[in-house]
Amino acid sequence: MKKLFLFAISCMIAGTSLFGQENFITKTGYIKFYSHTKIEDITAENHKVGSILNAKSGEMVFTLLMTDFEFEKKLMEEHFNENYVESEKFPKATFKGSVSNNETVDYSKPGVYNVTVKGNMTIHGVTNEVSAEGTIEVLKDGVKANSLFKLNPEDYGIEIPKVVREKIANDLEITVDMKYSKM
Repeated sequence: MKKLFLFAISCMIAGTSLFGQENFITKTGYIKFYSHTKIEDITAENHKVGSILNAKSGEMVFTLLMTDFEFEKKLMEEHFNENYVESEKFPKATFKGSVSNNETVDYSKPGVYNVTVKGNMTIHGVTNEVSAEGTIEVLKDGVKANSLFKLNPEDYGIEIPKVVREKIANDLEITVDMKYSKM
C-alpha cells in the first residue's frame, strides 16, 4: 500500500492530469524482457509494475523498480543490477505517454482495440521517445493492455562489456501485460 501511495504522489508531482477522471490502475502489472542469441537465452520478469491509464485522455504512466526483475539464474540477476542497469544509482524505470488513437477505444463497450502508445521512457537515467503497437481489451471489470516491442539497452546508456556481448541480443524483446481495475 505504501508503494501505491508513493506512486500516486509521484504522478501528481510530475504534473499528470490522471486523477479525478475515469482512471484504471494496477500495481501488479507484468513486464518481461527476453534476449535470444546463438549462445544463450535470457529472460527476466517483473510482476510489480505500477501503472495508471486515464480512459478519457489516453494518458498512461508506468513505473517499476529494476530490482524487481527476476531471472532464472541469480548470478544473472546480480550482474543485471550491479553491472548493467546499476540499480543502486538508477533504481526505477518509468514511462509517461498516451494512447495516440484513444478516440478509437470505447471504454464502455467490451472488446479488443488496436492502439499505438507513444511517450517518454526513462531507463538508467536516459529518456527516449518510444512508440509501440498494442491492444487494449475492455472487460466488464476493468481493462487489459498488451504490447510487444524491441528495446536496445545501449540507447539507454547501458554498456554491455565485449566479453559478454555475444550472449546478449542487441535488441531485447519487451512484453507488457497490464490488468487494470477501476480506480
